Amino acid sequence: MTKTAIHHLADYDRYCEGRLENPYPLYHRLRTEDPVHWSDRLQSWMLTRYDDVLSANRDRRLASNRVSVNLAPLTEADRNRYKGLGDHVSNWLGFTDPPKHTRMRDMIGQTFNQGLAESQEDRIREIVDGLIEKFRKKGEIDLVDDFAYPLPATLICDILGVPGGYRRQFRVLVEDLTAFVGAVGPTLTRVAEKAERSRRELTAFFRELASERRREPRQDLISTLAAVEGKKDGLTEEELLGLIVFIFDAGHDTTASFIANGTLSLLRNPVEMARLRQHPTLMDTAVEEFLRYESPIQFDTRLATSDLEIGGKCIREGQTVILLRGAANRDPERFPDPDRLDLGRQDNKHLAFGWGAHFCLGAPLARLEGQVAFSRLLDAFPDLRLKSEQIDWVENMSLRCPRSLPVTFGGE
Repeated sequence: MTKTAIHHLADYDRYCEGRLENPYPLYHRLRTEDPVHWSDRLQSWMLTRYDDVLSANRDRRLASNRVSVNLAPLTEADRNRYKGLGDHVSNWLGFTDPPKHTRMRDMIGQTFNQGLAESQEDRIREIVDGLIEKFRKKGEIDLVDDFAYPLPATLICDILGVPGGYRRQFRVLVEDLTAFVGAVGPTLTRVAEKAERSRRELTAFFRELASERRREPRQDLISTLAAVEGKKDGLTEEELLGLIVFIFDAGHDTTASFIANGTLSLLRNPVEMARLRQHPTLMDTAVEEFLRYESPIQFDTRLATSDLEIGGKCIREGQTVILLRGAANRDPERFPDPDRLDLGRQDNKHLAFGWGAHFCLGAPLARLEGQVAFSRLLDAFPDLRLKSEQIDWVENMSLRCPRSLPVTFGGE
């Protein structure tokens, strides 16, 4: 088959629209037939091999400062209209390069480390047990709304210092921004307006909250970051707001997706679920396998700052390169039998948290949240099961997560 044939696949069209429910057969086909693939629809190169994605993460000729990629599909009038949105996102950590990236990452790296995860373990258990207690007797819940989402949302609000009453209120705003930063190509034209409205509301809220914390500091991350605003080697107001919204967004969606995807993977693989129940010491490797098997973030984008060659293809300066984590994590050259969920899988160096300078700072915390969540769910509900095999997935090219996940259990 030729790459022209790939261009005309129905699944390819749905993928480019952010509407493909199961991208893995397409990933495999691209990897086999055209592993460094130019997409006319997305105006981007797509990398699907593990080695290529890993190398691209380390290649300094591929820049993360790429907000122009998100604005490019818009009309000139809309690019001007949404300039504030572009400027804001350019201060998200994942959209920066050194030395700016190094300076900003160091500021939050003092908080987001292994020590943070260890210090939050009791709080995570408290949140998980409280959520389970709320629905233990119901017999049926939406695992996304009732469990996977409120756990990380509550925790990241605690860490930042966001009052509890705002947690659920801001969910839609976070989803709007995630749809914008996680898209490439024509999809951006239908998500930019909502993202801009959400950007305005969130930045206004956090500007006021940061001002309050400067007047009356507390033991939270917003107080720490607000204290260095305007100081030498500190943060500008735009950088402060970008960094706070980035942490707030990342602390919601990715971990919620990880927990929902991991639970769905267990429910669809009852033999592996029984194996984990029987051997709870497998939880560490199980968590890594959930991340590999259904990576919450399916790709990163980069912007070529000079001409380079990948897999025999010439990438031109100014072109976009999509690093498909989801495809790399199912590359049979790196992971034997990659489409099989194996909770005891060894040598599982997946790319779900990225790699190199942009490796996710929240990885230790997310792993611990997952360990506690899966362990408590399995203990509390020995008969946990899907209500339906039909899953409604979020329409987002990058974020892989069920929009809802109805499950049933015996109740009391």
